[in-house]
Amino acid sequence: MKKTNRLINEKSLYLRQHAHNPVDWFPWGEEAFKKAQKENKPLFISIGYSSCHWCHVMEKESFEDEEVARVLNESFIPVKVDREEKPDVDRFYMEACQAMTGSGGWPLTVVATPDGKPFFAGTYIPKSRLLRILSEIARMWREERDKLLSAGEEVVKHLKSFSLESQGEIPEVEEVVEFYVSDMEGRFDEINGGFSPPPKFPQPHNLWLLTNISALYGKTKAFEMAAYTLKAMRLGGIYDQIGGGFHRYSVDGMWFVPHFEKMLYDQAGLLIAYSTAFGYSKYWLFEETVNGIFEYLKREMKSSYGTFYSAQDADSEGVEGKYYLWKWKELKEVLSPEELEFAKHLYNLSPEGNYENGYNFPFVGRDFERVADELGMEIEELLKRKREVDRKLLLRREKRVKPARDEKILTDWNGYLLWGFTSAYRNTGNREFFASGVKIYSELLKNHYRNGELHHTVYNGQPTEKGILDDYAFTVRGILELYCATGEGELLEKAVELTEKAVKLFYDETSGNFFISTGRELPIKQKELLDGAYPCGNSVMLQNLSFLYHLTGEIRFKKTLEKSLRSLSNLLRKHPSAIPSSLESLIIYQEFQILEGKEEKLKSLPFRPYRLTKPNESMDKLKICYRGICKEINNDRAN
Repeated sequence: MKKTNRLINEKSLYLRQHAHNPVDWFPWGEEAFKKAQKENKPLFISIGYSSCHWCHVMEKESFEDEEVARVLNESFIPVKVDREEKPDVDRFYMEACQAMTGSGGWPLTVVATPDGKPFFAGTYIPKSRLLRILSEIARMWREERDKLLSAGEEVVKHLKSFSLESQGEIPEVEEVVEFYVSDMEGRFDEINGGFSPPPKFPQPHNLWLLTNISALYGKTKAFEMAAYTLKAMRLGGIYDQIGGGFHRYSVDGMWFVPHFEKMLYDQAGLLIAYSTAFGYSKYWLFEETVNGIFEYLKREMKSSYGTFYSAQDADSEGVEGKYYLWKWKELKEVLSPEELEFAKHLYNLSPEGNYENGYNFPFVGRDFERVADELGMEIEELLKRKREVDRKLLLRREKRVKPARDEKILTDWNGYLLWGFTSAYRNTGNREFFASGVKIYSELLKNHYRNGELHHTVYNGQPTEKGILDDYAFTVRGILELYCATGEGELLEKAVELTEKAVKLFYDETSGNFFISTGRELPIKQKELLDGAYPCGNSVMLQNLSFLYHLTGEIRFKKTLEKSLRSLSNLLRKHPSAIPSSLESLIIYQEFQILEGKEEKLKSLPFRPYRLTKPNESMDKLKICYRGICKEINNDRAN
């Protein structure tokens, strides 16, 4: 019978993937801490997630190895953590890793004192080096324990003292916007699009913010950078040309070779970015991309509850990207000679392959309009033929062994997707997006919101894990977007209720802003102020406060918001590109005053207006919401 460890009883796919390791893993929790303290052993904490390629590599190389398992089981208490299930735990140890090494990533490898204070950290570590490190730490724990305990205290002391907050006056929004656009322009890759050297991440929150800034302030360069990047990503390999949806990032500078995992949060953010760009420009490719993301989500990620699963793995059959690659022989079997010749030209395919080991990986790499010219056909004909080729290739691909899917349902990512679907509806008018958003909202209230609190994860309709800041922030933001589209008073009331709960649980009354969690089982409570692959919960909560102040007139929302913005004043002035979503909250807040008496400017914005009513408000006054800018005007001016 195959040996199992404690992780066999866990709900997390990532933890269960390690349930047959010879390592005697504990899940994060009281049992592990008590055992470490009782036996006076350090904690070996390994943090990853199910779709992480290098997490799987380290498992096969080290955690399935009997020699590594013996050392870990004898000298340490091994703890396995799903970073998506416990993002506050991941954040604490990631910050420790970055403080100690200058970098971070997954798998995250940490060794800590029995009470969780980290004194060693790294990411992926090859087996031979891992054994040397473990041997040396075990020796020091026996012979020089005070040094390790002291190091753990120093790391925690550093993390406690490290803060990006500083009190100051709230800056003027146009001053910050000017600096932000200039900074982004300096980072912009004018050849390939994007704002960083490889690896290149989508950064959707920057892309939709640049679009909105272009609309509000007439800064055409802002939208030019966003549009160029959105087109480059859509035509590159980071977008799944056959099945829709985006991979996590591109390992090269040209958006060609992706890291093949697909994350729900990327799809949510890119729905907002592409639909916002379509609302502004009406460029058909952006709407087509929104539809492609939606079709992928429906086909691969939708649960029976109407909410959506977390991720798809990068690997299938143990090989990264195998599911998405094609041999020429297989292409010939699927497509007619005419279709193959068309696909060869469109997707840069060849008998020798355009990828590793003779494989082909479909990508376009130039405008569809240009491809149509090259083939001597109208764009409509090209797209018609493309759809038929894609249909046949997708049918064939569906017969392959699919990448593993992580079926945990996360509240924050589904709240983000509610925001994405409603943004897509508001900018395209497609009712199917609206219906999907409403279903998510209904399910979040039914199975994720129990006894007056949100829960972070749901498995098979059953909530686990107490909610964190992100759960409240993204759920409220999604609800407010839905309210912008409908004007239903019940939605605003629910947004107020959840925001008040978040303030009670996570708000820092001393300096402003919000803690990530209530600090469960961690040496310190932390804040996350910088945006990463998607907006941080703190910045989204500030957007919510901006909306709610303008929509309800409640001064308590204004006071909470202003205190937080004052503490971010230095970051907003000097590093706005690090906190674009907090800048967006400043725009929402200050544009209300800036547009006072300037209804013509408001009416000239390119986005379709959505009229909003507050509960119990007379119908002769309405609110118009433009991508986060609310202005009270008379009913006759709204028409």
